[in-house]
Amino acid sequence: MSFRTPARVKKTLVFSLLISVPMGICIDIIAAFNNSWFVPVTVFPFRLFGTVALEDLIWGFFFIYSPVIFYEHFLDKGKHRLSDRWVKYLAWPVIALVLIFITVYFSSPELLVIPYSYFWLGVIFFLLPSVTFLSFFPRLLSKYVKTASYFFFLALLFELTGLQLKQWTFPGGNFIGWIDLSGFRFPFEEFLFWFILGAIGILSYFEFFADDRK
Repeated sequence: MSFRTPARVKKTLVFSLLISVPMGICIDIIAAFNNSWFVPVTVFPFRLFGTVALEDLIWGFFFIYSPVIFYEHFLDKGKHRLSDRWVKYLAWPVIALVLIFITVYFSSPELLVIPYSYFWLGVIFFLLPSVTFLSFFPRLLSKYVKTASYFFFLALLFELTGLQLKQWTFPGGNFIGWIDLSGFRFPFEEFLFWFILGAIGILSYFEFFADDRK
């Protein structure tokens, strides 16, 4: 799709990098503090902050890039120019959030131990932004659902394959529930926030910061 939609690649690439790298590091560190998930084996010789596998950041980039380029190619007929203004509006909140996180990490790391952290991360970064954005722009819901439906099945296959190969685990019990499927077990939060709301949340951020909301 990137080759078939070259005019959309630059904007999608910048958006994906601005979100995936800083937010991926912060979320992965919180996950490590709370045993939400863990990547036991990494092909790289080090982990960021001693905990974050670089594979998580690579996965996070494509987790964002893929639904956005799909959406841009098949469903979005709006503007596709890269604007310095939206980059600034997106970058400053991300920088502020990362600075706050780093301050907490080095000064009061105990604050990062959060009961049901996966649930609260999903609510704060996916559920609330999606509901808020779509309450103002409900006409986008049908396009979001089409995109999310496709990536739901991809996420399911990816999850089952990853669990079969033991590429990641969920070592803690700090979840609101579990789903058992074909002999595999994963948290309900994984199903809700990645399978169902993942693409919808990403597209809400994309339309708000980087597109024309049409």
